[in-house]
Formats: sequence, structure tokens, C-alpha cells
Amino acid sequence: MQSCPNIGGREIRMRLYIFYFSLILTFGTIFYIFIYNSGQLRFLVFFPTSVMTIVLFEALDKTCIIYSYLGIKNMGEKYKREKNFDSLKIQRFKSLRIIMKGLMTAIVITGIVYFLPLTI
Repeated sequence: MQSCPNIGGREIRMRLYIFYFSLILTFGTIFYIFIYNSGQLRFLVFFPTSVMTIVLFEALDKTCIIYSYLGIKNMGEKYKREKNFDSLKIQRFKSLRIIMKGLMTAIVITGIVYFLPLTI
């Protein structure tokens, strides 16, 4: 499939900053769970992990999931309306794939954390 990015420059950097913050939050959540021996709270890892993986895949694919459904393109200068219907269709399909990849990766990471023994 061809590439039709709808974000660039500053937007990608912003997503990478969100990724790093979510990564720290994920490790903090895992650390809290294992320090306080809270086995019941292991599912909470899913939330920061899902944010982390979705914004990482957005940055790697250079496609914002919200902008693609609104038909907006922001390549760093200003917002523009996407006029090419084929590009918009590719962006929307790509954003659906980003959501699915992000959620599946978050589920796998949460499953790994869930099945780790509390005492290491």
C-alpha cells in the first residue's frame, strides 16, 4: 500500500514526547504493582500502554488517527483540508490499522505483566 502521511515535523515530535511520557508512566505503574504487591491492579497497565503504542505507531506511520477521520492534513506549516479522496481513504484505513496494532500490542504487554510472578 502506498504512503499518504498527514502529519509531519512538529506533530511527529509531539507524539514522540507523548510516547516517552507514557513509557515512563507504564514503567511507573509496573513498578508500583510489584512494589506494593497489588496483583489485582495489573490490568491498569493496559491504559498507559495503549496510549504509548498508539502514538508510537502514529509517529512511525506519520498518520494521525483523528486528522484522517476529519480529513485534515498538518505537515508542519498549517492545517489543510485533504482534497484527494484516494489519499483520504488510504489514511483512514491506515488509522484503523494503527488503532488495531496499538491495542493488540497493549494487550500483549498487559498479558505479559499479568502473568509475571509478583516476587522476582
